[in-house]
Amino acid sequence: MCQPNRPEDTFNDAPVVIIEVLSESTRRTDEHEKREAYAAIDSLLVYVLLEQDSAAAVVYRRGAMGFVREVWLGREATIPLAEVGCELRLCDAYDNVVLAS
Repeated sequence: MCQPNRPEDTFNDAPVVIIEVLSESTRRTDEHEKREAYAAIDSLLVYVLLEQDSAAAVVYRRGAMGFVREVWLGREATIPLAEVGCELRLCDAYDNVVLAS
């Protein structure tokens, strides 16, 4: 589990899971520079990239040989996050979001 920070802190020093929403303006940074920087955080076990315009996620999960890429598609998909004792249902993540057709 993530170690709690003081209430006045604006970020966690040792995250276990990071979730980002991709957009055209941030995609390159999130998929490359940030992913490489986050991989250097020893505590990080899962990096989730949620698409902005479709119910889809790319998950990078730390394994014995480094990060492994997973793809989850559709509102019915559920991403297991055993690392923090929960799951992320894409139907919840995209609740009340109007997606491009």
